[in-house]
Amino acid sequence: MRQILETEQYVQVPPMMLADPFYRITYLIKEEIRKYKWIEGEKGRQLSWEQACSEWMEAHRARYEKFLMETLALPKN
Repeated sequence: MRQILETEQYVQVPPMMLADPFYRITYLIKEEIRKYKWIEGEKGRQLSWEQACSEWMEAHRARYEKFLMETLALPKN
């Protein structure tokens, strides 16, 4: 999964991986980093993928992962 986040480019994965929840979470995180990079670009900051990834991870990763876990959690009966 780490390989997916190392580059902004699309990374091919085997079709069976698409059903893997860890892949899906990694994909959602990558999309958020892309959005962050775009927003910062609109503000005039041209970030490399590595810079955007690092900044986003420091500022937003913990809260976003918590949000995903709460959103994707199975309801308790």
